[in-house]
Amino acid sequence: MQTLEKRTCVFAGASGGDGVAAVKALCKGGMDVVMLTHQPAQAQKLIREMEGLAYPGKCGAVQDGNCQNPPIPDEEVYRRIFEEYGSIDVVICNTGGDGFEDSIDLVDTDFMLKEVGHLLGGSYSMLKCALPYLRQSRAPRVIFMTTVEGVRGGRLESFTNAVAKGAVAALGKNCAARLASEGITVNCIEKGAIARLPHNGPALEPKGKDTSGMLSCIPVGRMGTPEDLAEAICFLASEESAYITGAVLDVSGGLSLV
Repeated sequence: MQTLEKRTCVFAGASGGDGVAAVKALCKGGMDVVMLTHQPAQAQKLIREMEGLAYPGKCGAVQDGNCQNPPIPDEEVYRRIFEEYGSIDVVICNTGGDGFEDSIDLVDTDFMLKEVGHLLGGSYSMLKCALPYLRQSRAPRVIFMTTVEGVRGGRLESFTNAVAKGAVAALGKNCAARLASEGITVNCIEKGAIARLPHNGPALEPKGKDTSGMLSCIPVGRMGTPEDLAEAICFLASEESAYITGAVLDVSGGLSLV
């Protein structure tokens, strides 16, 4: 059982790629989802599609503070979401990196720090801005995305993305320990090779990766689907996951075992 209804989720990295299926699953379960996006046209396309599905949960979108005209603090964005929807109960950061292959010899230090700032900083900013409202929720949940190589190391993934996602995993564990006494759970999903699903198109391999060699490393023998990820997100977002915090949920088809 997954109790999602009458709660609100702020979801970054939701309007495209592997996030779309999760938006649909959350709304189908009765959760209101606000996509935090820098791609408003893509988000509006998904919202129109969701209107046709008539799910019990509402789907909306806002741009982050820097993208608005004029720019506003992100704290103000969250305040407005809270006022419109009545709560902020779940925060999901599914923001991704560039995904391109790179090497220790070629990566510029500034680029590495930029990638860490984007992925780690974005995850932390979402939690921090939502924290006053999570403290008012009956079932507050925070979900960060990391990767198999971010947690365990390896050479199949982009080097900079793996390092940045490793930092996200550390953030999740530390925040979980500090917020557990307040009933706020913080967990990570450790993604493997998840196919990206653009609107009205076939599933694609993860951007910038050649997965032909990776497939033989996945014990279940297939790429992950956006729906695989969506089910994991719904579970960690649900009221029933209250006793799980600081966990890294492996959604990799066994890739982490190789």
